[in-house]
Amino acid sequence: MIKPIIITTCLTIVSTSVFANPAYHNEAAANKAVEFAPGVISTTEHFEINTVFNQSGDNVIFARCNDDFSHCTMMQSSFDSGNWQSPTPLAISGEYLDADPYYSADYSQLYFVSKRPLKGEKEEAKEVNIWRSTWKNDQWQQPEYLDINSNAADLYPSLTDKGELYFPSFRDNGRHMFVAQPKGNGFTTPKPLPSHIYGVNGNIGDSAVSRDGKTIVFSIKDRQDSLGKGDLYISHLVGNEWTVAKSLGDKVNTADHEFTPIISPDGNYLFFTRIENGKGNLYQIRLSALMAD
Repeated sequence: MIKPIIITTCLTIVSTSVFANPAYHNEAAANKAVEFAPGVISTTEHFEINTVFNQSGDNVIFARCNDDFSHCTMMQSSFDSGNWQSPTPLAISGEYLDADPYYSADYSQLYFVSKRPLKGEKEEAKEVNIWRSTWKNDQWQQPEYLDINSNAADLYPSLTDKGELYFPSFRDNGRHMFVAQPKGNGFTTPKPLPSHIYGVNGNIGDSAVSRDGKTIVFSIKDRQDSLGKGDLYISHLVGNEWTVAKSLGDKVNTADHEFTPIISPDGNYLFFTRIENGKGNLYQIRLSALMAD
């Protein structure tokens, strides 16, 4: 299981005093993974993935997808009168496949992946690319395509407080995590992280970095220590080296498929998707529950 220092790092991404009682706080998740807002946001009839919150924690953006992932729409819900409200499509989403939302450090921009047409084209892109929208005049602006994209699938963007952009990519006939440094209004050329961190035979999917840039929660499949079709693992930056990712254990991982990890704004909760009976359901667990051996 995870060494306490790793989870402690996750818990100190931001000062928890800023988040006195976020709407996603759930005592039931103190020592086990529980479904997030069941029947409202996480449902039996839809396939839901991702769970990203605004800074105050009273608004959530996620994606609802077809069972075959041929289409996804980013949805949002606000917490009001003690309950999460019925979600509605984000104004910039719905026509094309859009998923994997993640806020910039100052929460003024929303990064996500999409198959929306590239400039000068009318048809959907063959692979998902990373896009960005800016909040201005009380609405999300027209999304912009980022130059860091490749001809292959570029997935699941996440950002540190320093503005570093981490994302998994299938470029170069591989499956690796890349990082790009902020440069002006864009980013430097992305560089791959060392592949040893995924473990032997590990194939990564949706994976996210912590806001302090010292922890990555990986979605990995095909490792010998896997408990199911895909599990969640954690790697810690020690000095300038990333540790080999360790399994988050059976409080998170099951015989089903766990993926799309995201750490809550206060650094206290891990949110993720579990595929059950062919549907994606959203779960949360307090990170301190993963400190025990």
